[in-house]
Amino acid sequence: MPYDSHDWYWRFNAGLPARPEDSEAIGRFAPELFSRNFQREDFSRSRRWHDDEFWSDVIRWATAGEWRPLVTVREGSCPEPNCPLKLGRPPKPFARSSASAADGDVVAELMRVSGGFKAKINTFLDAARTVHGGKGSAKDLLVTDPYIYFDEGEDGSKGGTDNFLKYLDVLNIPTNEMFTIFQPPYAKGDKVVIGDVWRTTVKQYGDARGYKLQFKFFRTNTGIRFHDRFYLARHGNGLVSGLFGPSMSGLTDSSFVLIGELETMSLRQLCGSIEGWS
Repeated sequence: MPYDSHDWYWRFNAGLPARPEDSEAIGRFAPELFSRNFQREDFSRSRRWHDDEFWSDVIRWATAGEWRPLVTVREGSCPEPNCPLKLGRPPKPFARSSASAADGDVVAELMRVSGGFKAKINTFLDAARTVHGGKGSAKDLLVTDPYIYFDEGEDGSKGGTDNFLKYLDVLNIPTNEMFTIFQPPYAKGDKVVIGDVWRTTVKQYGDARGYKLQFKFFRTNTGIRFHDRFYLARHGNGLVSGLFGPSMSGLTDSSFVLIGELETMSLRQLCGSIEGWS
């Protein structure tokens, strides 16, 4: 069932907990609410929507779960001339992955730690919904995970392929259209044997859900491989959204991992190193 933009309001008034999609909806239409420096002006025609206590309650409600507000950092706010975030100079134009990244702000999504007794796949999927959601249908997916073909993790736990299929369900892939999955050319294992098994499984999954799949290997401009695991989705409107995390085969074991959104400048640099993605 598609998400209704008013769902969050009725759940809030009914005393129900905020779901990730509720928090995401509020972050999309009113990102200013999560800025410490935001001062709301008196433009509202409704006394209810003008009530500061009402919005304070909404913010507390939306951030009570695992969803976290964006932390906005102004350009030029860092006095260090060699700031690794390069906050002292304006970034080049790039398709922003968040509505709250307007007006030259640099927006960093708080990272999430998962592992131990908690199912990491759920944390990863929640992060993926936050990062990729609200940007339209996806047409391409690029994965740098060198162990993407492996179903079994280092500790023997299985589920890597199933985790990837669950990830596809988050991407809002349109039916009856071609969706391209870019694989790493340096993927571990036999690309013909286990690679074909993996591609066949994924293709059958897509066929059952009404969308067509094609597979390609991406190429970097320098021929250098990626060490970390990045997951980039290119949407139909040209926006690129991405997150980092562990291998899909590592989302089932009990080890601890970091999962988070690729902020705008890192995403731009990353796409600039891949042929056809800059």
